[in-house]
Amino acid sequence: MRKLIDPEIMRNSEAAYFRASGVPSIKIMERAARALADAVLERFPGARRAFVACGPGGNGGDGYACARLLRDAGMDARVYPAAPAKSPDAIANAARARERGVPFGEIGERGEVPDLWIDCIYGTGLSRAPSGAAAELIERMNRDRAAGTRVVAADIPSGLDGRTGARFAPCAEADCTVAFQYAKCGHLLGDGLDACGERIVADVGFPESAFPDDLPRQIEPGDLQSLFAPRRRNIHKGSCGHLLIVAGSVGMAGAAALCTRAALRSGVGLATVACPASIVPILQALAPCAMCLPLPEQDGAIAPEAVDLLRAALAGKSAAVIGSGLTRRAPAEAVAAVLESGLPAVIDADALNLISETPALRPLLRPHHVLTPHPGEATRLLGRPCADPIADARALANLGATAVLKGASRVIADARETYVSASGAPGMARGGSGDVYAGILGALLAEQSGRTPAQSAAAACELHGLAGELAQAKYGPRAMNSADLIEFLPEAFRRCTN
Repeated sequence: MRKLIDPEIMRNSEAAYFRASGVPSIKIMERAARALADAVLERFPGARRAFVACGPGGNGGDGYACARLLRDAGMDARVYPAAPAKSPDAIANAARARERGVPFGEIGERGEVPDLWIDCIYGTGLSRAPSGAAAELIERMNRDRAAGTRVVAADIPSGLDGRTGARFAPCAEADCTVAFQYAKCGHLLGDGLDACGERIVADVGFPESAFPDDLPRQIEPGDLQSLFAPRRRNIHKGSCGHLLIVAGSVGMAGAAALCTRAALRSGVGLATVACPASIVPILQALAPCAMCLPLPEQDGAIAPEAVDLLRAALAGKSAAVIGSGLTRRAPAEAVAAVLESGLPAVIDADALNLISETPALRPLLRPHHVLTPHPGEATRLLGRPCADPIADARALANLGATAVLKGASRVIADARETYVSASGAPGMARGGSGDVYAGILGALLAEQSGRTPAQSAAAACELHGLAGELAQAKYGPRAMNSADLIEFLPEAFRRCTN
């Protein structure tokens, strides 16, 4: 798994390393510039003219050095300073570029459109919208990109928040981003997924010991093999887990069906759906491989008198899922029954809303409970707006459970681990996708494994995202729907697990 880093932690770690080691910071800057130049020459071998947009700080220093190296390689490289160099290393590299004969252009000049723009205006610590000459340069880069110029960003596209992935206006649109030492959290969150283009991580010479051990990690499909043990030939359905799915209501039977079908495609041995009695025929038609437990209902939802039956049904099960299509009309006591059962459990959808509305449920949360909110549900759980996915997921985990904060990327956190899963596709932005995820995760929690709940949740995110990529490849981003994810789960598992 690849480590990710928050820009502030990166800056503090770098500064501490330079103080302790005596290594001059300009030496690392030269390595970063070399990595940037190498990426340009390798990815765009036909490019002949490169314009380098330089800011006043360290990112600009990388740009001045890169322009010099590209000129040494025979490329027509020109720099466009957004402001005079201010940091000592940037001043030194600007002088070196002038000595090497690199031309310095004026922001307002109207010249030819280059083959490449190299964006070295802002580093990863930007926390405000670009303005003035920097904004003008970013807008020029984006206009030229629309005309066919390729854009390479040094460490991060200018205008993108390196911590949250939020896009300011204007923000550079890159075809390729060369991250130095580690990818930054913002590369994989929010707008970073679109703004960064291809992401390359270049080692610029810092030792691993210079950085904290508890950095977030990106989980990718190739990481899943080690999380799944091969299933023995001598196995039976009981060995694969029995999942109880507490879900559904009148008008929301489809959510329960999607969750159940996804669980059945994710390796669970037995699945029982505890649902209002009136929707049992629908569930048994849509998911014939599952069993159903008819529950008393009230206003189309699970009734309060169903709670004792639910408690009895939880006995002997391996894991539970609660929430898909449940509606807030269901009693909070149903959620309490799941939380008090001692079982690993996925807490999703309206079960999360019931926890938000019922303070007495919060003390029941444990690390084997996995909360799976989208940002709106997370806002209700935390009692504040969500803006920083890593920090917000960790705050959710501080409620006492394991947390999966959904989004275009998902952040998974418990008291010790933080993962980011960036697989997926735009076509997954459909109602029901979360119900499919709940079913996948429920099946993974139900099987006997050495995984932590956070590892199971991260693996489920990758499988869910990969299934979405495969479905979109067949149906396109507009035509696919959440049921198509289930169609491609077998292929996702085949590619990633034993």
